[in-house]
Amino acid sequence: MRAVVVGGGASGRAIGAAIAARGWAVQLSSRRTGFDVLRDDVVAALNGADVVVEATGRFTTGRRRATDFFVRSTTAVGSAAAAVGARHVLLSIVGCERPEVQGYGYFAGKAAQERAAATTGAELSVVRSTQWHEFAEQNAGRFRVGRFVLVPGMTVAPVALETVAAVVGDVVTGKRSGRRVEVAGPQVTTLRAMTEALPDPAGRIVPVRLPGALGRAFRDGALLPGPEAEIVGPSFDEWVAVPAAH
Repeated sequence: MRAVVVGGGASGRAIGAAIAARGWAVQLSSRRTGFDVLRDDVVAALNGADVVVEATGRFTTGRRRATDFFVRSTTAVGSAAAAVGARHVLLSIVGCERPEVQGYGYFAGKAAQERAAATTGAELSVVRSTQWHEFAEQNAGRFRVGRFVLVPGMTVAPVALETVAAVVGDVVTGKRSGRRVEVAGPQVTTLRAMTEALPDPAGRIVPVRLPGALGRAFRDGALLPGPEAEIVGPSFDEWVAVPAAH
C-alpha cells in the first residue's frame, strides 16, 4: 500500500514517518521535493497512491490570501485523488469553522478548505487537532521584534505533533475510521505560559491583548476542543520537560 503526503515542513515529515512506521510506502511531495500543488500535475503526482494526505500550509493572517491558497490546494488534491481512486485525508484545526474565529484569516481559510474538500468527489477523512506543542516556539519565531517576543492572549489545549501524526497514520492505514477525527491535548493552558516554559524563548515576552471579538474569543476558549475530541497525551508540561523527545 502507498500513501502520498502533500506538504512539506514538520507536519509532512512527521506524518510520513508515522505512515512508514505502519508498513506503508510513503512519498513526500512538496516544494522542497520540486512539487508545487498549485502549478504542477497533481494527478501524475498521485498516480498509484491508495491514500493522499494533504498537509499543505501557508502562514498568513489575511482571510483572502489564506482562503485562496487552501481552497485551490484542496480542490487540486481532492480532484486528483478522485481521479486516481485514492482516499483523501485532510489535516485541519479544531474549531476553525466557529463563527467567533472567522476574523482570523488562517482559520477562515481552513474552514473554507474543509468545505471545498467535501465537494471534490474523493472519499474524505478530516483529522482536526488543537494547536501543537510546537506552536509556542513557532509563534516566538514569527513575532519576534528585536529583543522582544509578542505573545497574543490565547487559551489552548495543545497536543504534540507526533501524536497527531500517529492519528493520521492510523486513519491512512485504516486503524481508525470516520469522516472526521478530532484530537486535543490533556492540558488547558495559555500561549503565554507555553512560551514562558520554553528553554529559550528567544527574547523578552511581551503579552499582547488582541482587540475586539476575536481577541475575546481567543482568550475565552474558542480554540478549546468540544466533547467529541479525543484527549491524547503527553501534556505540554510533560513534553517540554523532555527536550530530547522533540
